[in-house]
Amino acid sequence: VSTIWNIITDAEDMIVENYPQILLESHPTAMIRLPKKITFISSEELYSAYPDLDVHQRENAIVRKHGAVFIIGMGWPMKDGSAAQEIRAPTYDDWNLNGDILVQHPLTEYRHELASMGIRVDKTSIVAQLEYSGKSLEASLPFNKAVIDQKLPFCYGGGIGISRLLMLLLRTGHIGEVQCGVWHDAHYKQAKDAGIDIIPDRVLVD
Repeated sequence: VSTIWNIITDAEDMIVENYPQILLESHPTAMIRLPKKITFISSEELYSAYPDLDVHQRENAIVRKHGAVFIIGMGWPMKDGSAAQEIRAPTYDDWNLNGDILVQHPLTEYRHELASMGIRVDKTSIVAQLEYSGKSLEASLPFNKAVIDQKLPFCYGGGIGISRLLMLLLRTGHIGEVQCGVWHDAHYKQAKDAGIDIIPDRVLVD
């Protein structure tokens, strides 16, 4: 995670150095930079810090404080029985060994998820997570059975949202500014009225 974060901050430095016009002095986020270190916190620690806030409010609070965080352990409920920080598939990654990278977006000032990753399930975690989810019958499915029978190698994985990363580095407030999409006329007009140029540009027909 720290290596990934270093690459992201290096990318920001490269953009600022080589393409300073992206952050003109008049831009509201011109002086804002990502923190060089990412803060690690477990979902339980995050809940304990902000017990009266809901999930997204907690995430907003922690990224507002640190700028960038990696929340560890997504899937299990809190120790007091409160809802999990995030619902995760029981057969994907180990809920004790996964997490998300979140930042405070400089423009929207809202929590902005960049990546979700984790150590994949093993025999013990997949059985426990299927049982907790009320899906024990799915243990007989080919992939799940292969994990339980230990016929697959241990692995890890995850993904970085490229469009989300571009939104962060290029300081755009709408994902449609960095990727092509199909937008409802009303949404397209709302974006245009707000000064947001989303892709593809087109003429609205009344």
